[in-house]
Amino acid sequence: MEFSLGKLLVLVAIILAVWYGFKYAARVDAIRKNLREQVARRQQSSAPGRSSRAVEDLVKCPKCGAFVAAEGATNCGKPGCPWGA
Repeated sequence: MEFSLGKLLVLVAIILAVWYGFKYAARVDAIRKNLREQVARRQQSSAPGRSSRAVEDLVKCPKCGAFVAAEGATNCGKPGCPWGA
């Protein structure tokens, strides 16, 4: 069995290719896992009854027709506006 420089270089190249192949596969697996977790979090946050945003009731201004929040509404500027002075 004779060791030559060419055979050693091919062996090193094969070992490096396998090493970097496993590293690449692990990186792709980590990215896929992260994407799956993000999708699961989005689905949980958009599930019915689990809204993180507050919902406000709106009422129509009888003078200008604009819809405003029922609580904390401000004057629209029209004479006779029911909200504020």
